[in-house]
Amino acid sequence: MIILLQACTPLCLQAADATAPLRVGIHEKPPYALKNPDGTWTGLAPGLWKGISDATGLGIVFVELPYEDLVQQVADGKIDAAAGEIEVTPEAEKLVDFTQPFLTSSLCIALSKVSWESAWKSVLKDFFNWTIAKYLIGIFLAMLAISLLLWFAERHHRTGHFHGGITGIGSALWFAAVTMTTVGYGDKTPATIAGRIIAVFWMIFGVVLVSAFTATVTSSMSSVQVANSIESVSDFNHLSCGALRGSLSSDILRRIGVRTHEYESIPEAFDDLAAGKIEAVVGDRNTLSYVRREFAGRKPPIHINIPSFRIREAFLAIPVREGHESYKQINQAMLQFTMSEEWIELLQHWIGETPSRFYKTL
Repeated sequence: MIILLQACTPLCLQAADATAPLRVGIHEKPPYALKNPDGTWTGLAPGLWKGISDATGLGIVFVELPYEDLVQQVADGKIDAAAGEIEVTPEAEKLVDFTQPFLTSSLCIALSKVSWESAWKSVLKDFFNWTIAKYLIGIFLAMLAISLLLWFAERHHRTGHFHGGITGIGSALWFAAVTMTTVGYGDKTPATIAGRIIAVFWMIFGVVLVSAFTATVTSSMSSVQVANSIESVSDFNHLSCGALRGSLSSDILRRIGVRTHEYESIPEAFDDLAAGKIEAVVGDRNTLSYVRREFAGRKPPIHINIPSFRIREAFLAIPVREGHESYKQINQAMLQFTMSEEWIELLQHWIGETPSRFYKTL
């Protein structure tokens, strides 16, 4: 009897484990997971797990955890699997078994949307700053110096273009201005050799001055352009960016040398973005788009811009404890559910569209 009991005990434990509900780690991050006031969960991930549960008969118990602990707790055996925006990476693959991807996403950047009013205010503010003022003062002093030299060389010439005291200096100043801007009306022209040498020098030097001034103004106004035209990492790597704590976004930002502020949630990061405490938020496009819609619905509305530029593409999948007896069931049920109309409806409800080419090929 003792021998029979010893032989049956592991089988009984296995049967008990098989019927026990799966402990699935979850972290609140719209649109993948949202916690209701009554403690229940909704969103893409709970919807996906409901489909898996219905197909397999496996019970599900969600365990709320910090985002950065999800994969590690699966690896440690404290939970059976995890739900949410979890990317398949070589590092994570060493710790857990991933199912096939259920969604593709992209890492993007969100910025405060610049209205025409604030854009013009920013332009005027940037135009009337000390750097540009120094250039304007320098240009005026250079024009005045050239005007005095030209007047001194031309004041006695019979053409009379620069005769007189203040009147002659004013005429020379007018000549310097129209020459520098390459207008050249021709109503005032130097006639002496010295005057013409001075004029040739000023033509060349004036072009350099105007070019330098134009470059300075353009550089000073670049902040307005950045908010609407992100085309590469170099366009935003000088900005202070927010990202979800422990996320791949945060890791990538730090690796490329971007000043990074970590947050517990994307809405918290958007609050600081709207308040001007940070200049951008980097994260999963689906999450950024969902939170952007929420902020646009506030009173007053807060508008966020998400440029089409993508930092990288990502495959999202379910991490399952290595050697888990239900892994094959979970994987097969997930693949079947993601080809169903119910999954497409979930995507359209939470994201607003079928978000990737991955589904167009199924």
